[in-house]
Amino acid sequence: MVYMGNKNRLSKDIVPIIQKYIDDNNCKNYFEPFVGGANIIDKIKCKNKYGSDINKYLIALLKQVQNDVSVLPNTITEEEYKKVKNNIDKYEDWYVGAVGFCSSYGGKFFNGYARSKKNDGLTPRDMSNERIKNLIRQSSNFKNIEFYNKSFLDVIDIENYVIYCDPPYKGTTKYNIEDFPYDKFYNWCREKSKNNIVIVSEYNMPEDFKCIWSKEIIANFDSNRNENSDKKRIEKLFVLKEENK
Repeated sequence: MVYMGNKNRLSKDIVPIIQKYIDDNNCKNYFEPFVGGANIIDKIKCKNKYGSDINKYLIALLKQVQNDVSVLPNTITEEEYKKVKNNIDKYEDWYVGAVGFCSSYGGKFFNGYARSKKNDGLTPRDMSNERIKNLIRQSSNFKNIEFYNKSFLDVIDIENYVIYCDPPYKGTTKYNIEDFPYDKFYNWCREKSKNNIVIVSEYNMPEDFKCIWSKEIIANFDSNRNENSDKKRIEKLFVLKEENK
């Protein structure tokens, strides 16, 4: 699923690292508290997989795709996009999610109607149709995932999990949520690392976390970027240092 900051293009790098932690520790439980477009969790092999997100429309959409894709629209017109955006409470949550994510620029919830051209530079692309088709193809990988609408702060007592976190990156474009509580998140990772393996995607983390992987990428969506700035960023994975657990 196209989602702001999604890791689909990095999944070939990230998934094997996460999977090794699961396999080496014979772990039966895997959890993503920022499941987003489910582009990592849908490729993970683990007996029990759980994904949560604070956006109720996103989770409603993922659950709908998991249960029945036949109701998804073939496309979403700009007129329909504006109609739903201005009357969210009149529609089912999953449909709001479909319109808000599948037809928005950059996969950011109601961030403006997505437009693009085909390779000839003239023919318009039906972006929502392409994204809905991709979501339908992805649906077969959702069957054994349990999705929840909750904040990471609501997750308290869990043990023996591999937890992968892909939070809103500090200093970059927000996800249409209130200011993210970074200090609480860092402390949450420290606390959960006592009885679980916590892996975090970020550009930077506090000094008591160590980088276990990095790769230079071209950032597609970054609020700190302007026309003249370097678009390259270093994606990293972090875990808490052993001596700090």
